[in-house]
Amino acid sequence: MTLSARNQSAKNVAVLSMLSNIALTIIRATVGIVAGSTAILADAANSASDIFATAIVYVGFRLAGSPPDKTHHYGHAKLESVAAKIVALMIIATAITLAINSLLILKRGHIEAPSSLALWAAVLSIVVKESIYRYVRAVGLRLKSTLLQADAWHHRSDAITSSAVLCGVVGARLGYPVLDPLAGLAVSLLIGHTGVKIYAQSIRELIDEAPSEAVVQEITRVAETAEGVLSVTEVKARLVASRILIDIKICVNPLLTVAEGHHIGSLAKGALLKQMPQVESVLVHVNPCHHMRAKDEVPTCATCQFHPSEPSEEAILCNHSS
Repeated sequence: MTLSARNQSAKNVAVLSMLSNIALTIIRATVGIVAGSTAILADAANSASDIFATAIVYVGFRLAGSPPDKTHHYGHAKLESVAAKIVALMIIATAITLAINSLLILKRGHIEAPSSLALWAAVLSIVVKESIYRYVRAVGLRLKSTLLQADAWHHRSDAITSSAVLCGVVGARLGYPVLDPLAGLAVSLLIGHTGVKIYAQSIRELIDEAPSEAVVQEITRVAETAEGVLSVTEVKARLVASRILIDIKICVNPLLTVAEGHHIGSLAKGALLKQMPQVESVLVHVNPCHHMRAKDEVPTCATCQFHPSEPSEEAILCNHSS
């Protein structure tokens, strides 16, 4: 999948996410006004903030897909990680707010049981938000997008918060209204932990963290399949959002012409781009191999009298061989 197609898929998901948040906001606000419930109106306000979060997701993908320009020679892909960082902070803020509210309810001592209307609003929220979470997360994993996974968890945080409301209703009917704030505290820890994980991942992407060792080994293996590559002497790779940028040094026959060495470098680059779809850019540096094995076929120059297994500097620069 090309980068533009990936970003378009992600933007489509963000639009669906935004529409669901708008619908839930309208439903919650209507129910809250009709029932005169401050709690449900607070949920409606929370849904309205979710619209803002999803807007950040959409704008993040739109800007990240912008082509390179005079001031950004390598493109704008890191803006996806910046947007993921912002959404992660919003998730953490949700967790902190929920924890504070739960602690205040416990401190106050007098716990009011949520209304039956709040029960049905919570059930609706759980069903809708959990469904959207699963869909957005699946797409996020397929596209390897930290930003979409952050948006997915923003939906799940709402579903889990509504589960706490549901727990409070059930607990109140069983004579244990304290279950509501206790569930809220437990939920806040879970949401906060997830927000911190997503925030940390976005930071790693912004500071050019290398991909896993397995990916680096795969880069080496693929490059060495190119015809003319004797070995890979160095691999430097970094993550930019879901993409991988590679700088690689390869070793070739020291008697090749510059054009021949360049051609081998192009073959190595082509192999990486073709066999590893997540790779966006490859810079290949071609070096002469100073430690060729004796069995390697190297033309021997009678004038220079060099041994093919240990070519000297003079041999490498030799122009006597045909």
